[in-house]
Amino acid sequence: MSLFERGKKILKVKREKRREEREGGKTDTRQKELKEGSIGIIDGLDFTVLGRLVYDWGGGRWEEFYLEFPDTEEHKWLSKEGTVVELLDEIESTDAPDPHELKEGGVFEFQGEDVKVNEVGRARFVTVEGSFPWDVVVGTEVLYADCEITRTGETLSLEKPAGARVEAYIGSEVAKGSLEIL
Repeated sequence: MSLFERGKKILKVKREKRREEREGGKTDTRQKELKEGSIGIIDGLDFTVLGRLVYDWGGGRWEEFYLEFPDTEEHKWLSKEGTVVELLDEIESTDAPDPHELKEGGVFEFQGEDVKVNEVGRARFVTVEGSFPWDVVVGTEVLYADCEITRTGETLSLEKPAGARVEAYIGSEVAKGSLEIL
C-alpha cells in the first residue's frame, strides 16, 4: 500500500467516524480485526499490516502479523495468542541457541543476559496471508522456544523453520489501550 493510498484510507475512516458522531449514530467500539492491509497505531506510531501467519502447535494456535512502520522505516512483528499481544523486533541471532537444544525451565546466556526458557515446542504454519521479505509456505514446521530475559522481563522468542537458521525476536507485551486499529 503506497503512502498516498494509506493516507486516503485513514482520512476515509476518520470521516466516517466523525459522520457517525454527528448523526448521533452508535459508534462501533468493538476491537477491529487485524488482517493484511489493516492500518493502525501502536504507542503513537502508525503501522500497516503487510502479512499474517497462523501457527498451530497441536494444542492451539497463535497469530503473528508482519507490520511496517512508515514513519520509522521499521518492520516488526505483532504476536497474538488469546488476549496476550506482544510487539517484537528481530535481532541478530548468530549466537542464539537452537530451540531443539533447550529444555523448559532451563537458563542460558544470550548477548550478556540470563534467559529463562518457558516453553519449547513445534508448530506449523497453517495460514499465510500477505507479503513477506522471504518465502513462507503453509505446512512448514517451526521449532520454537518462548523465553524471558531475567533482568528485564522482556520476551525472547527463538524460531527455527525447517531448513533455515535460528531467528531471534525480542519484545514485550503491548499495554491495553495502546493498540488502535483504524
